[in-house]
Amino acid sequence: MKIRTIILIALISFSKISFSQIENHIYQMDSIDNLLTDEVKNIVSENLKKRRIVFLGESAHHIGSDFLAKTEFVKYLVNEKGYKNIVFESDFFGLYFDHKKYNIFPHWTRSEQCQDLFKFLEENEVTIWGLDNHTHSYFTYHNFATKLEDYLKQNNISVSDKFIQLADKSIKTRGDELKKDEVEYLLSSLDLLLSNENINSVWHQFLESFKSAVEIYTIHSSKKEGIPIRDKQMAKNLDFLVNEYPEEKFLVWVANAHMSKVEKDFMEGQTMGYDFVEMNSNISYHIAFTYIHMPWIKERKIDKAQANENNLLHYLPNTKQNYFIDSNGLIKKKPEFSNKEYDSFFGLNSDTTNWFKHFDALIFIGKGIRSNFIELE
Repeated sequence: MKIRTIILIALISFSKISFSQIENHIYQMDSIDNLLTDEVKNIVSENLKKRRIVFLGESAHHIGSDFLAKTEFVKYLVNEKGYKNIVFESDFFGLYFDHKKYNIFPHWTRSEQCQDLFKFLEENEVTIWGLDNHTHSYFTYHNFATKLEDYLKQNNISVSDKFIQLADKSIKTRGDELKKDEVEYLLSSLDLLLSNENINSVWHQFLESFKSAVEIYTIHSSKKEGIPIRDKQMAKNLDFLVNEYPEEKFLVWVANAHMSKVEKDFMEGQTMGYDFVEMNSNISYHIAFTYIHMPWIKERKIDKAQANENNLLHYLPNTKQNYFIDSNGLIKKKPEFSNKEYDSFFGLNSDTTNWFKHFDALIFIGKGIRSNFIELE
C-alpha cells in the first residue's frame, strides 16, 4: 500500500512539474488586430539573432484567423526587424520576374482576411517572391516559353522548335495535353540543358524547377509521388533565393505542413522546411499557427481536449484567448520535451507528435474564422 502511495505521489509531482515547465513558456497575446505583446516581441527578437529567415505557417489555406494573425507578425517583422522580402508558396518563376500579387494563389489574394496584408506589403515596399514549382501564375503562363527561347538564343544555346513548343504546351495545360512521347522528349531535352555548363545559375534553377513540375504533372501525378518532388524542389528554390541575396532577410508564407524542421514518416514527403534546414542550418525560425474554436467544432470536444493532459490545450490558461508557446525556449531548458508527444492540430498528417521539435513557436488563436473569398477589382 505504501509503495503504491509513493508511486502515486511521484506521478502527481511529475505531472505538476511538467505542467509548470510548459506553462512557463506560454504567453497570452492581445486581440488578433494587435496581437503581439512586448513580451512576445522580446522572445521573437531574441530568437531572431543571426536568423534571417522566418517561416510563417498556417493550419490550412482556408483559415482566415491564421491569415490575420500572420499579418500581425509580418507587420512587426517588417516595421521593427527590417524584413523587406516575403516568399509565398506560389510560382517561383513568375514571381521572380513579376513581384505582383496576381501571381500568387487566389486562396490568399482573394481572401478578405489577406487584403490588409497586401496593402501593407505594397505601402512598405516589401518585395514578393515565390518558391513553388507549380507553374500557375499569370506571368508564367504568358511569358515562360518566350523568355526561355530568348535566353537560349542570346547565349547561343541551340534547342529545337519542338522543345519550345512543348515547354509552352506544358505550361498552358499543366501537362494535361502532353502525350507520352512528348513528355519523354521534353524531359530528355531539359536534362541536356541542365548538363550544359553555359546555362547560368538563375536559369539552371528555373529549368530544374520546371522539370520537377513536368514530372508532377505527368509521370508522378499521384499525391503520394508528387508531394515529395514538390517539397524538395520548393526547398531548393528557397535555398536559391536566400543565397542569391545573402544580405537580405526573408519572410516565408506557407502551410504549417511544409515548414516543419523535422522529418517524420507520417508527413509523407512534406519536408520542405526540413530540407531547407538541412541545407541552411541555424538561419531560420519557424512559427506555426492554428485555431481553437471554430463553428464546426463542438464545445464539448474542446472541453474534452482541455481536460486531457496529453493535449496541448490542457496547458493553456483558457481556450478563448490567443497564446504563444515558446517551443525553442522550452526545449533549450528541458531538452527532454523535444521527444514528448502531445495531441494538437497544426495541419500535419498526424494530430499527435512532438510539436516542440517541429516548430520554434506555436500560436493558438482562440476564436478561429474561415477565410472569406471576395471579388477583386
